[in-house]
Amino acid sequence: MRIAVIGGLDRHAPEISLRAAASGHEVEFHNGHVGGRHAVELESIVARCDLAIVVTSVNSHGAMYIAKKAAGRFGRALLIVRTCGPSRFSTILDECASAALARRASGA
Repeated sequence: MRIAVIGGLDRHAPEISLRAAASGHEVEFHNGHVGGRHAVELESIVARCDLAIVVTSVNSHGAMYIAKKAAGRFGRALLIVRTCGPSRFSTILDECASAALARRASGA
């Protein structure tokens, strides 16, 4: 799965990348700044991902609105969280894996 993390603290990016790779996922980051070309970059990141995680504590409201709109337009899953450090990211991955297993078990 390809995951976009929008906003959040830059210092968490290396550990989040390691945890994603260990679970077989790819992660891409956007700092949440949407001035100039950054809004277009944000939309293209959301278009490429399977899941977009928007971190609200360190993010602009504009980035959140652009990500929500892009996720709807491209049919991508969107998760809005207040914070997303490495441990929270691991929890999100575990929840996604559990949900996928439940879907497979139910035949959906």
